Amino acid sequence: MMFDEVKEIISRYTEVESITENLSLTDDLMLTSLDVVSMVGDFEDAFDIEIADEEVMQMKTVGDILRYLKNRE
Repeated sequence: MMFDEVKEIISRYTEVESITENLSLTDDLMLTSLDVVSMVGDFEDAFDIEIADEEVMQMKTVGDILRYLKNRE
């Protein structure tokens, strides 16, 4: 399931154990901009896609990432 794979990737970058769709990447998960860039690279590898910088800037929550990835399927 896509959400499980997304959670697994995000968990590499945060100490938060319970990852839900409504969590903010910066406020709730405490990710830095470097974390987000690295994480996006992992998503690109895992889902065999390229994510434009403009798209990354609009990803504020876990749900935003999921919606983006589902739209790219």
